Amino acid sequence: MVPKFRAATKVQKVSDNIISQIRDAILSGQLKPKDRVASEKELISDFGASKATVREALRVLEVMGLVKIKKGLGGGIFVAEVNMQTTVNSIINFLHFNPVSIADITMIRYMFEPGVVQMVASLVQPKDIKVLESMITEERPRLSPDVTKEIGFHRYLARMTENPILILILDFVDNLLTDINLQANPELEFYASVERAHLKILECLSRKDAAGATAAIIEDILQAGAYLAKRTGSSVFDPNKLIASPNGFHHPFTVADGKPEEDVAGVKYLASLIGNENVAKLQNQGALSVRVGTGNLLLIDLTDKFR
Repeated sequence: MVPKFRAATKVQKVSDNIISQIRDAILSGQLKPKDRVASEKELISDFGASKATVREALRVLEVMGLVKIKKGLGGGIFVAEVNMQTTVNSIINFLHFNPVSIADITMIRYMFEPGVVQMVASLVQPKDIKVLESMITEERPRLSPDVTKEIGFHRYLARMTENPILILILDFVDNLLTDINLQANPELEFYASVERAHLKILECLSRKDAAGATAAIIEDILQAGAYLAKRTGSSVFDPNKLIASPNGFHHPFTVADGKPEEDVAGVKYLASLIGNENVAKLQNQGALSVRVGTGNLLLIDLTDKFR
């Protein structure tokens, strides 16, 4: 059913009112991809606005990737088919006026990608291992290291979750990183370091070692972020700022120089709950693994080993 647009009110800028009504009709599903919204003449009549105002609103909607304007016989304003790249481009356009730092990007990666790789470790199949391995090979440093695949190593991991929100977020982040790499112009050793990190992640995934893959991807993220920040003279993301909770308790993990290590204070907290003897028993039996990752202590095969 074609929505009935209301005359634009004076409460807000007329063109903004037009944009809001058409956008809401599309996002609510009243208008679907390829549907004809109206002709320019019809919109002028429905909104009670001038031709210049309607055209201004349509230009914005077109830049947002929500509509396509066709001229000539059978022309008009149609709902665009919004794909991943259209959405990413829209966000990038917005952030052009609200720039993000390398520390911002590293923080987002640190918060999302460990969870992705943990999930992927249980889903990965031999064919995925082969694809990821080929990606690592194709992404090896060349004389022109700025040449990247459309869907790289980290993007492929996100796609394995089949979660459209995660895919969108990590595609967007990867686009930002590509731009930053072009600006920073890293040395070839940086790309060699990334390859080693990806091979380490892949090795863990091939064993379905979620904890190892998590630690490896965190090391990859933090080292890449630290290098690019230093290369561009910007601030470095400090993951330890995310670990402390408001009540002063620290998870039993920390990160130093981009590498995971045990947090003694956290282990002491665990000992206060179950006793030093039981902590030692868990560690000796290999049932207790302290790693940095999602901020969770890993108790492996607890029911079999801790009696």
